[in-house]
Amino acid sequence: MRKRTKQFVIRLNDDELNHLNKLVKASNLSRESYLRMCINGLVSKPSPSTELIETIGILRQIAESLSDISKSVYTQNGIDESIYVQNFELLQNQINEIMILIREPMELKFPMVQ
Repeated sequence: MRKRTKQFVIRLNDDELNHLNKLVKASNLSRESYLRMCINGLVSKPSPSTELIETIGILRQIAESLSDISKSVYTQNGIDESIYVQNFELLQNQINEIMILIREPMELKFPMVQ
């Protein structure tokens, strides 16, 4: 059963509709979801670029390589593993923070009505 039973019609000119469609496409949301976010005072950030996604993938590969190197060095007793693990976890946390920041919605600021 649908919870959203109310609907409304909005009339836009070609420029307004094109602008709305560009915003919706950049957000990777449906038009309805995008407008609901706007109504709730939020604006979706555009989807991350292909380059950013590739960069994060490369950072993850680097982190995995560092882990492999750490295991190898540890078996040879050539590095302080606790320092390495601390840096590895820091890199992973930074990657996670980047992902959160690029997907977090922004607050929509409305001008004050007098």
